[in-house]
Amino acid sequence: MTEVRVETRGQALWLTIDREDRRNALDDAVLRELTTAVRGVGDRPGIRAVVITGAGAKVFCAGGNLKQDAEGDPFRVDPNRLDNPVADLLRAIEDCPVATIARVNGHALGGGFGLVCACDFAVAADHARLGTPEITLGLFPLMILPSILRVLSRRDATRLAVTGKPVSAAEAEAIGAVTRAVPAADLDAAVDALVADIAGGAPTAMRFGRRALNTIAEMPYLAGLEYAQRVLPLLARTDDAVEGFKAFNERRKPSWVTP
Repeated sequence: MTEVRVETRGQALWLTIDREDRRNALDDAVLRELTTAVRGVGDRPGIRAVVITGAGAKVFCAGGNLKQDAEGDPFRVDPNRLDNPVADLLRAIEDCPVATIARVNGHALGGGFGLVCACDFAVAADHARLGTPEITLGLFPLMILPSILRVLSRRDATRLAVTGKPVSAAEAEAIGAVTRAVPAADLDAAVDALVADIAGGAPTAMRFGRRALNTIAEMPYLAGLEYAQRVLPLLARTDDAVEGFKAFNERRKPSWVTP
């Protein structure tokens, strides 16, 4: 039985964690389904964005499943497995050829907060609270720290991780954890408007640009300049760029070539 609903809505692929009775918690099955869906986006022509959300109106994702094993450990690792399934999902989001949007319909805690930070954009309902309560369980948000530190200052990341106290959607917007906080009734309209804005751009530029942005963000300044000057001429010769230049000179809206 699938626990992630996969739906095409216009030019967006919606992935809904469908475990409302379990606060949309992440377990191996959910992580695998999300990872598979995100990695398959490149095979879906016409998709310009991925929207990740949770079922219901109360919780986006409450983080990892804390059900203990026989030894009382909810995070025991299979020594034969090379990668943690959370790392697999975060890599898939990183490599996604289109923009990713977290539709934060409710509380986003622990791994759920990491998922919010991993996406390119996050639109949150104003009643949502976001944070990393792991320290109150004797843990630390290690698997999601790379994603958190990409969007928050070190001081804000430390405050959330060390105190374990969540913040409101409004404060999450103020510190950069979410792109925008809106009334719950306006959440879908805000997400749809963002998808429409994204969909207006050239698909090939999105794919080149997303990869370049993620790569340059990890580079020293001069290395980033070197990388950029090598990639730009390649991008300028793509079919979409040729069409974009032509449409600009003809003063019309471009018809992108890439599906």
